[in-house]
Amino acid sequence: MDILTLVNNGMQNPFFDTIVPIIYELTDEYKLPIYLIILFIIAWVLKKDKVKNIIILCFFALFFAYLIVFLLKHFYISPRPYTVLSNIRLVGTNNTINSFPSGHIAISMTVISVILMKVKEYKKILIVLSIIYMVVLSFTLLYAGVHYPTDLIAGGIVGIISAAIATFLFDKYLNKNLLKWKNKIIKN
Repeated sequence: MDILTLVNNGMQNPFFDTIVPIIYELTDEYKLPIYLIILFIIAWVLKKDKVKNIIILCFFALFFAYLIVFLLKHFYISPRPYTVLSNIRLVGTNNTINSFPSGHIAISMTVISVILMKVKEYKKILIVLSIIYMVVLSFTLLYAGVHYPTDLIAGGIVGIISAAIATFLFDKYLNKNLLKWKNKIIKN
């Protein structure tokens, strides 16, 4: 029995049937930027510049992640498992866009990667929480029948690459220029 069938059918129960659609909706790749905006506003009110800078970097990295996911989903045709496998059931929202790569995983891994690259304190706790989050999210997507395990792996790779590209560009070019512009504005 493969991992998708094991999770989707072998672990079927009323609790997971109830909780999986909720987790799926809360972790939607289009809701994460809204959460980041709320966090940015809180950081702005509390005058937490480091947090604001990390959130700005997250948005920069998300640009790359969304772009890569969009291109892969539109040029690599991969139907959702529940649409082509008779033994896979859909739990929750019907999503007809191609399954490869997982946008949920790509977007989440992008933000997690940026945070892990930029936050030095509480590193062990952040790593443990990130692993727990990614395991729960991966389980959710397999249980829902909307992704193959390879979709999840590819989404993770897209997220890490997006975060790495954005962090490199931000640190090398953008952050220095932003500081110059900020200093000019303050002087005037």
